[in-house]
Amino acid sequence: MYFCYADESGDGGLYDAKMPEKTGSPYLIYAAVIIRDIQWKQSLNILKNFRKKIAREGYLDYDKEFHCAEMIDVHKKMLYASISVPDRWKLIEGFGHTIGMQTDFKVLDKRKSKLEPVDYTTAIVTRLYQAYDHFLGAKKEHGIVFFDRANEKKISTHVRKLLGTGVSEQSSGVAPMTWILEDPIYKVSADSMFIQSADVTAYTFKEQEFPQPSRKKYDADLIFKRKLLKSCYHSPFSDDDGIIRV
Repeated sequence: MYFCYADESGDGGLYDAKMPEKTGSPYLIYAAVIIRDIQWKQSLNILKNFRKKIAREGYLDYDKEFHCAEMIDVHKKMLYASISVPDRWKLIEGFGHTIGMQTDFKVLDKRKSKLEPVDYTTAIVTRLYQAYDHFLGAKKEHGIVFFDRANEKKISTHVRKLLGTGVSEQSSGVAPMTWILEDPIYKVSADSMFIQSADVTAYTFKEQEFPQPSRKKYDADLIFKRKLLKSCYHSPFSDDDGIIRV
């Protein structure tokens, strides 16, 4: 069996380039870290050892959440304010290097998408499930999905349509999933290093796709390519790099 831990960067709301400060982000990105059951404990220990190391070095206490957006924009949470900006990016790159697992990325560029905002989240979750089901089918094993606790009701309702488990028997309009089991499970990101790993992968991919000039001096836009690109799973829905663009 495989476990898939997914987290997002950005939001599912409307983006208006004319009012960027008053609307949502120009992107919605989901990243997933996929782990086989027999490797779960070993993978967790690798992540725990990285967190213990940076705690010993005085960067971030072991019991504190590693959350990229808040780490870079420290006005949101002063927990990370004592860490210098270059060191924050080094920590994110170090976490990316530590992950070293199968990863899967979905990106929706609102500036180019023809979808309505109400469909952003469901469209990207559909592609994530299709790619994961394809992955599981190739392995001939079943799997389950874990999400961060955001958009829980909307995602669960849609996933039940994808899996055919909803009481209304409504169809999603896509081929039924064969290998994914049960409704998604939701976890508080602060309690799951694997969800935090998905956060790091989504955030570094966001920096590559939507770079900010002020961050390039820290190589923020290169972390994904250096540390995570080689781990992307190539499904029938992805481009040559293994990225699914909705």
